[in-house]
Amino acid sequence: MSQFVGAAPLSIEVSSFRAPFDATDADLIIHTSDDAKFAVHKIFLTVASPLLKRFLLSGSSSPCPPFEGLVLKRDGDHAIIKLEEDAQTTERVLQYCYPFSNPVFSSLNDVQAVLEMMRKFGMKGLMNRVKGSLVQQAFLDDQPLRVFAIAYRYGLEDEARIAAKYTVRQPFFTPYVEELEHIPASVYHRLLQYHRKCSIATCSLTADFSWFPGFASRWVWFQCDDCVHHPLSWPLSDGKIYEVNAWFIEFMERARNVLRERPCGKVVADPFLIAECLEAASGCLTCRPAAFLDLSVFIGEHFTVEIDRAIDTVELDIPF
Repeated sequence: MSQFVGAAPLSIEVSSFRAPFDATDADLIIHTSDDAKFAVHKIFLTVASPLLKRFLLSGSSSPCPPFEGLVLKRDGDHAIIKLEEDAQTTERVLQYCYPFSNPVFSSLNDVQAVLEMMRKFGMKGLMNRVKGSLVQQAFLDDQPLRVFAIAYRYGLEDEARIAAKYTVRQPFFTPYVEELEHIPASVYHRLLQYHRKCSIATCSLTADFSWFPGFASRWVWFQCDDCVHHPLSWPLSDGKIYEVNAWFIEFMERARNVLRERPCGKVVADPFLIAECLEAASGCLTCRPAAFLDLSVFIGEHFTVEIDRAIDTVELDIPF
């Protein structure tokens, strides 16, 4: 008879079953690599995995070719299989097989382990349900290259493309991640090319002001005659050519430098980058009261938006 365990830790005894996979009418016992046991119903596994269906319904006690080392045994009315996977990964995969709520993942290692087990057993339909967990905002912000490599490895094209956009928010050459071992060098090379193209597209915005909104000429760096002007004049979308305060051009040049390394809107909104610009503007009685507000509107409502738009025009040339 099954032993019911509440919120038991994963280091459970061999003789126990982990709830809710402890049904007394179960017809299959799964034994994991770390000596946990799950009493489950074959029907849920056979629906989720055509490969397991063929294996479980064959009735053979010899290893099945797709799963080297996986042997089906019998103990009375129960079939028993021993897995190479651990209890945590197995339990999460079973949660997807059963009509339960999807598990919550706190690490990419856990997501990858579940995807690998599903790939092994041909659970393509279930893999589509896991992909949303792969592109959690926290993972994309902190480890976009890992997310990209995992998504590409398991054929999750949409998720790989999402992650690629986040990789440009990090420096061109990021620290090595072991997931790169599982994707072709050509794919990583093309990802670096994508980063470079995004840099070119966004940097071009700092030298061509034709994308500025129609009312841009009202911003103080175009209006002030008291500051030192840049030697060059700049055409705007209204067809007119304007002189520009030198401190604003210096800001755009510094923005270009950071966009070369990390082409994303976040870097141009860096308070330290803006502070240098405002410090220069504060020396002018005309610019001082208006520079902060005008620059905040320019960056927050226009520059970052245009940067994102420029990145969207860059194609990720990677075959899936």
